[in-house]
Amino acid sequence: MNLERLPALWADLVRSPASLPVALGMSFAVLALGLLAYRLLFALLARIAGATQTSLDDLLIRRMRLPARLLVALISMHTFITLRGGDLPTLHKGVLLMELALASYLGIEVAETLVIDFWLAERQKVQIPALVRHLLLTILYLVAGLSIVGAVTGVDLVPLLATSTVITVVLGLALQDTLGNLFAGLALHSERSFGVGDWILVEGVEGQVVYVGWRSTRLRTFSGDVVILPNSVIAKARVQNFCAPDRRCARNIEMLVALAAAPEAVERAARRACAQVPDVLEDPAPRLWLAAVTPLFQRYVIKFWIGDFERHDVIESEVMKAFFRACREEGIALSPGAAQPGLAVELHPGAPPTMAPLVLPALVAPPAAPSP
Repeated sequence: MNLERLPALWADLVRSPASLPVALGMSFAVLALGLLAYRLLFALLARIAGATQTSLDDLLIRRMRLPARLLVALISMHTFITLRGGDLPTLHKGVLLMELALASYLGIEVAETLVIDFWLAERQKVQIPALVRHLLLTILYLVAGLSIVGAVTGVDLVPLLATSTVITVVLGLALQDTLGNLFAGLALHSERSFGVGDWILVEGVEGQVVYVGWRSTRLRTFSGDVVILPNSVIAKARVQNFCAPDRRCARNIEMLVALAAAPEAVERAARRACAQVPDVLEDPAPRLWLAAVTPLFQRYVIKFWIGDFERHDVIESEVMKAFFRACREEGIALSPGAAQPGLAVELHPGAPPTMAPLVLPALVAPPAAPSP
């Protein structure tokens, strides 16, 4: 049989109304084929859903079953009405409207599940609020419904569309900040600048990311407070992520030693101090460099890497205490007198580590006693 003649045969069959038995037979045949295709399609989808880890595809399949069955029944009825010719024009338009409405519903449901539930909520961890979600769905259903009614009935819907456009513009202006935060949140998630659990510094606020939503991002500071920052502010600000590209984070501490201290001895003390703190990583190895020399002291910078930024202040304190002990063992004099000469404390260069430090006299004159 020549398949190229099928459209012509179908056009001839539709042009001349078929008898009632023929129309019923064709409609039942279309119904049987549609139900067979329905079973095969949903069996394949169920097999695919069983191989995935998410439950959203199972939910989507359950929501699509009843509309798909109704669509198959409507296609069968549409076949019967078409074969019978122009006897039932009103019923024909009604069935066509219902078919297109069900097809639009299935398409919007699939798009909603894939985009909002799967990609945004499950993959990107962005929670769309119910108000915004319902607003988007209302707009989609409204546009689909008006398009279907206009295409089937031929009614001029331009004035109604113009009114809906004005309403959309008014809503857009009213929700300008909200939509700005929403799209900024989507941009942050797509770029993956940071995630939940990362420690970041933004707008002078340092804290751990505990929540990234559609409108704002929440940080928990070291004091335990929660700071809420709008996503639009974060999108325009400079963000420093202490946990990227990995969890290793470099820290610098400055130490002041006496002017007469040998750099080799200071380096040995720094290496010994870093080795005594378990939280200091061995790779990359700690580094030391001389940053400045003044008439009163030498300023050294110790750079080391840690794996947990949350404990950086504790680890820095442990390194400074270990460096202080190592300096005593090396006979290196520390020089806090550069900042407070009256409280300067210095170890005797030749004294053993167990000898008590000597308190230097103040370099500034004491205040005069008040006159009686």
